[in-house]
Amino acid sequence: MTDTHYAIFCDFDGTLARRDVGYHLYHKFTNGQCDELIPDWKAGRLSTRDCLIKESAMFRGEPDEVFAFLDQFEMNPGFADFARRAERQDIPLTVISDGLDLYVHYLLDKLGVAHLPVITNHGRLVDGGLVIEFPYPDPGETGGGVCKGDRIADFRQKNGPMTVIFIGDGLSDIGALGEVDILFAKKDLQRYCDRKNIPYTAFDTFHDVTRELVTRSVFSD
Repeated sequence: MTDTHYAIFCDFDGTLARRDVGYHLYHKFTNGQCDELIPDWKAGRLSTRDCLIKESAMFRGEPDEVFAFLDQFEMNPGFADFARRAERQDIPLTVISDGLDLYVHYLLDKLGVAHLPVITNHGRLVDGGLVIEFPYPDPGETGGGVCKGDRIADFRQKNGPMTVIFIGDGLSDIGALGEVDILFAKKDLQRYCDRKNIPYTAFDTFHDVTRELVTRSVFSD
């Protein structure tokens, strides 16, 4: 066990999963209608929560079709070993996502890491459609279903002082940055950090993250 208390929070879509599962799921089962919402979402004219509600209203798919579609998605190389290393060193690792537990739990189970705690929105397939629920309160700062910064702050409050490591790739991760001590970023999150001069370590796979955490003596070699 390390002397410093660490906690790791990891985004799912585009980070733990190689691709954005949520986007592709909605694109497939709304016949592409959801794409009309993306410009307004990226421009901040449509909140993540409202975007999800609109997308779910367009969604049509039966469970067997949905889960067969999910089977195509690959996880980012090195994550299973990364999770095992964290567990061996008693470093809590939480998957935190503004997506849906519907696919997050399914794909984590396929990877053999279903035991990991997950913070995300709740999705249910009902009568050929999709119902979304938001179990985590959002103060309205990000307009997301899951305010990642608030969830990390809650974790700190309950568990005491710690160094928080965050791994992400997208705009929904921006709300977490005020609670992060060590940041790994790529794609839209990396570009945002470059614009705002926020320090981060770039990564592609979880092999990269593991090597960096070994270098920093967070993980033992």
